[in-house]
Amino acid sequence: MIRIFAALLLLAAASAASVAAVAPLRAQQPQPKLTISQVDAAGYPDVKAVVTALDASGVPVRSLTQAQFQAFDGSSPLTISTVQAAQDANVPLSVVLAIDVSGSMAGDALDQAKQAAAQFVRSVAANDQVAVVSFSNAVTSVVPFTNDKAKLTSGIAGLQAGGATALYEAVQVSTFAAQNATSPRRAVVLLTDGQNETTESQATADGSVGAAKGAGVPVFTVGFGDAPATAYLQGLSSATQGAYRPANANTVSSVYTDIATLLRAQYVLTLKSASAADGKDAALRIIANVGGVPAAAVSTYSRGRPAAAPTAPAAPPTAVVTPAKTAGGSSSAVPLIVFSALVALALLAGAVFAFIRYRRRRRIRDHQLGVVEPNQRAAAAQPIVRQGRGGPGAAAAHDGRGRLVERTPDGAAGTVWELGGGPASIGSSARTCMVVVPEAPDIAPEHARITLYGSVYRLRHLAGPARRTLVAGRPADIVTLEPGDEIQVGRHRFVYEEQ
Repeated sequence: MIRIFAALLLLAAASAASVAAVAPLRAQQPQPKLTISQVDAAGYPDVKAVVTALDASGVPVRSLTQAQFQAFDGSSPLTISTVQAAQDANVPLSVVLAIDVSGSMAGDALDQAKQAAAQFVRSVAANDQVAVVSFSNAVTSVVPFTNDKAKLTSGIAGLQAGGATALYEAVQVSTFAAQNATSPRRAVVLLTDGQNETTESQATADGSVGAAKGAGVPVFTVGFGDAPATAYLQGLSSATQGAYRPANANTVSSVYTDIATLLRAQYVLTLKSASAADGKDAALRIIANVGGVPAAAVSTYSRGRPAAAPTAPAAPPTAVVTPAKTAGGSSSAVPLIVFSALVALALLAGAVFAFIRYRRRRRIRDHQLGVVEPNQRAAAAQPIVRQGRGGPGAAAAHDGRGRLVERTPDGAAGTVWELGGGPASIGSSARTCMVVVPEAPDIAPEHARITLYGSVYRLRHLAGPARRTLVAGRPADIVTLEPGDEIQVGRHRFVYEEQ
């Protein structure tokens, strides 16, 4: 009996061991894979997601239907409104082809890369758009986004090698260009054979990966040759939900073909969330039933913008600004933000203008205090009695006997102009000015005007803030002239005298 019991125990142990040995083998069997390449929640609660499904052999799956997808916000199910395959003409693709043309790519390497890129262009659909970017010491836009395949292949054919490798800057420029494309699907395909080695760019490895990740665009990297920046390229593709592929002159064409096939096998899912817009980040989980086996992927998105708390208006509103509608029908806060920014800029510009005007008036006042008043005090201290119509010492009307005397460069007296009782202008216009000076950049056609006001002559500056009139060596705006005051217009000097 004991022997029978022991035999049963040994049999059970052997069975358990066999099960334990088989379980890891089952777990290691190839599984289908789902990747979320892009998420666009700008029209929340409508969310668009671009996904790629691969079967257990790594081959893109093209026959999935809406019934084979599920979507969740955390644990809350999302409604799947539509599922569109990449072959649908309504879901075009915009892709940036970034090609390394540094000196190390010269010869057969660049020739093979150009042939592969041209083949990629010929394989895309008629409604797809492609842009070509090259990089060596700097990044160059060779052909902007277009579906003109002849123009694209011509631009690729004209690429020439030379210089160092601005890899990090190329990543930033390419992902920025793809981000601003108008197509619902966007991607970057970047080929390089080396490391970032230029000293002319300030871009860094971490900064370029962060910029690419923030753009929300998958980057498919091709490490060409024997010494590409493999670790960087793999990290870049992983961070952006793209893919890394090694290549050489013999395989680069097939690598580009595989990437093109992958992009043609994508799906665009339109989802609708029942959760309120709160501006918080949420986990988007999508499951696809691939041949009876579930494949899942997770990404993040933002649940829109929270609605602003209503406030009671101080007065009945005179106008209502209605936010614009997006393609999905939801309200967009962008026009209101732009309007607010323009109002803020206008207020700021008004404040700056008021401050400049205040400073200018302050300088004029200081000038009056610093030049005019001392002259008046000095004149009052002189024992000279002015004769006017009201008799000796009266401050009646001036007799109009003031004059301007030109001061030559050597300090001697030159031409004399009698001011009389009417306005006398100084400037370069012979039609409007009594005192005409040669034209110069710092002299206006009518630069300054001297006018008799009762018992005094006053000078008014007319040439604006860009040019100056100096009285006694200081900028003038409106100045009461006193005998001996020196007036300077450009390089010309005059002395005011009274007879």
